[in-house]
Order: sequence, then structure tokens, then C-alpha cells
Amino acid sequence: MNAVLSRMFVVVCLIAGCVATLGMSAGAETTAVDVQSLVDAAGPGETVVVPAGVHVGAITIDHPVRLLGDPGASIDGSDIGSVITVDAADVEIAGLTVTGSGHDQVGAPSGILVTPRGDRANIHDVWVRHSYLGVTVQRAEDVVLERVSILGDGIISGELHATGAAGSGVGDGSGSLLRGDGIWLFNAPHATVRDCVLDTVRDGIYVSFGRDHLIQGNAIVNSRYAVHDMYGVNLTIEGNRIRGNLSGLVMMYGGPVHVTGNTITDSGSASTGFGAIVKDVGGVTLDANVLADNRIGLDVDDAGRTAGNATVFVGNTIALNNVGVLLAPSADPTFSRNAFIENTTQVVLHGTGESQAIWELDGAGNYWSDYGGFDAAGDGIGDVPYTRSGRTEQLIAANPLLLALASAPAFRLLMSVEDRWAPTQPTVDDRHPLTYVVSPALADAAGAGSALLLASGALMVVVGVWFLRGARRAGGAVRV
Repeated sequence: MNAVLSRMFVVVCLIAGCVATLGMSAGAETTAVDVQSLVDAAGPGETVVVPAGVHVGAITIDHPVRLLGDPGASIDGSDIGSVITVDAADVEIAGLTVTGSGHDQVGAPSGILVTPRGDRANIHDVWVRHSYLGVTVQRAEDVVLERVSILGDGIISGELHATGAAGSGVGDGSGSLLRGDGIWLFNAPHATVRDCVLDTVRDGIYVSFGRDHLIQGNAIVNSRYAVHDMYGVNLTIEGNRIRGNLSGLVMMYGGPVHVTGNTITDSGSASTGFGAIVKDVGGVTLDANVLADNRIGLDVDDAGRTAGNATVFVGNTIALNNVGVLLAPSADPTFSRNAFIENTTQVVLHGTGESQAIWELDGAGNYWSDYGGFDAAGDGIGDVPYTRSGRTEQLIAANPLLLALASAPAFRLLMSVEDRWAPTQPTVDDRHPLTYVVSPALADAAGAGSALLLASGALMVVVGVWFLRGARRAGGAVRV
């Protein structure tokens, strides 16, 4: 018996020793270090490896180093100012979780702040949490942000709207924090934002001034505006997936802007709800985008006229929106090879005056799901123009309660009769309407790829989604 007890005692001691050793090892792996001291001690171009664990204290990088985090490495700024400030050129930051900037909205507190000295900063594979602004770039050139994940805090309160005034900045009394922008590029030439995930922020990517930006392959959800462009020059917005924001792309002033291959869905705000809005921007081109299930698919306000450069929309799918296109009389864009599919109202003119839009380019008009003509020659061009006066559509758009009746036979009859008496300059006068679809299929909005599909596949998708549309009107959400 004594021998048995002795052996049990030895086993217990061994187990206890192993547990203690593991505990010490784990503690060693997560012991906080003074990251600022490590950065200060590194020579130019050297690599600083941040070990796993939470390391408290803001960091300023004032010479070129590579700051790389081991798995599980986190920098906590203790809710004061910016967590990491890049104040030197040629700095690389990767593999870190950055958390806890200040939230007082003064001084642009950010998870990562790149100052005007931070040219060629390369920030990738970084997670930013619990920070007022995610990443701010101020006047630095050639900055690259790749695979940065930013999750915002709090609420949007009083932050009006795509062309309205700024909000009050007052919370809702619940203790929630107001959220700042995910990525703010302030006069930062040649910036690249690629493959980032931005969730629950104010503006996903806010561009103010600056030129030659590339915004590519990002996912932006649950925010105010996905991309907010003010006075950007030579901006390319390509291949982004934008869903469930108050508005998708808000482009104001400046230009040119090239928007291609994006999917923008579920912008359902009653006050904004634009898939894309173009206001006083010169040289805007939208091609091969999907704008679906928004309150307004595309809003064109003074584009091309006041800014002096042409605005062209080619090969886009504009589908299942309450209003497909909202046009200002002063705007003179060109539409060609777009597919207008089962929008409650396809095109609406707002304000007084007549439409200046052009509905064909190089002999090709647009596809209209409610086109009633024919193609006797089989060349894909309708033999009867697609003409809409837009007056009934204006009535419906101005009275949202009428949206539920827009597809009723009485309204369809009214539209048909009105079109017979359309004014000499109707809202839509497409002389060469397409009888097949050449724009991206609606399935692309759900990740099916970016190939251009012809009518057979596209229309099958449209028919299926159309039958589900009633669920969305009743408060559900259709993902297309």
C-alpha cells in the first residue's frame, strides 16, 4: 500500500510540475514588452518582431523599420490618441492586432496614423479594433494598404446623408461610441487600398483630395457610405463588394473616376439608399458593375455638365431597385449596353426641365426588361424605340406608398397611354434598344464571377429573384 501511495504521489507531482511549466511557458509567451523601446533600438531597415500577447502603449515609428507581429501579437493604445503613428518613410507593418485609439474626435485618433513623412508605408495583414478611425493617411505618397480588417464601434447618429450636412455627433445615450471612418486618405497621392474588409464604420473609405488612387477588391458592409470621394482625381474603384450600407459609392466633385466590376447591393436607407451617386464629378465612367436591390440604383446630379467632362455608363446591370436611375435635368450622361431589369421605376427625372441624357453609343442602346417591341432582323437591336415620358414614374417615386401599386395593371395602362403622348423630349428615348443582356449577371453580386453572360442565363436569374421580391418588400432581404 505504501508503495502504491508513493507512486501516486510521484505521478501527482509530475503532473503538477508539467502544469506549472506549461503555465510559466504560456506566461512567458504573453509577457508584455516595451515595443517602443524595441523600435527605438532597431537600426534603419531592421525588423522588429512583436511577440504574442497584449502590449500596452502607443508607438511612434520615426525611422524606416519593419514591425512584424507574431501570431497573437496586439498593440493596445489605452484609448488615448493614435495607437501606431508612422512618422518616417519606408515603414512596413504586418501581422498585428491594433486596438484602443482615443475616441474624442480631436486630432484624428486612429488605429494607425500615417503622417506626411510616411511615404511608401506598407501596411498589410493587420486587424484594427475599437478605434475611432481605422487607418488615416495624411499627405503621404505611395502608401499601400492590403488585407487590413477594420471593425468599427458604436452607432451612426445624425450623420446625414449623401449630399446633406454633417451630423450632430451626439450618441444615443446607450454608451455606444460614435464610429469614425475605416480608412481616410487625405491628400495622399498614389494610395492603394486592396483586399481590405471594412465593417460597421462611418465611411468605409473616405477620399478627400489626392490623386491616382486605386481602391480594389475590398468588402465594405454595414456602414454609412462604402466609398466617399470628395475632390479625388484619377480615382479607380474596381472589383469591390459593397453591401448593406446606407449608400454605396458617393462621388462628389473632382474627377475623373473609373468605376468597374463592382457589386453594390442593399443600400436601403430611406434618406439616402443610393447604389452610386455622381454629383458634379467630371469624367466618370461606370462599366460592368451590378447595382441591385437599392432604393435608388444610380443618382446622376449635374455630372458631366458643371465639371466639363463626359460621364458614361456602359455595360452595367441596374436591377430590382425602387428607382433604377434618378436623373437631374442638368446632367447629360451617356448610357449604352446597360441592362435595366425590373426596377420598380426604371428612370425618373427629378426637378424641372427636360432630360439631357443620351441613350446610345456607337449604335447600341440598352436592354429594358419592360420593352414591348420586337427584333424582326434578329440583330439584337429592337425595331421600335423604347420611349418613356417619365411623368408617371415621377409620381410614383415622389410617393413611396404608390410603389406597391407600380406594377398594377392600372399603372401599366397609364404609362402606356402617357407614352403615346410623350413630350418631344421624353425622359428616355432609346432609339436602338437591345433585346439581349450583355452586362454582368445578377449572380455576380453573390460571388459567381465577373464574366459577361448573355440573355438566357441572366434572365433565368432575374425571373427567380423577381418572384422573391415580394419578400423583400415585406421586410425581408433578397441577396442577389
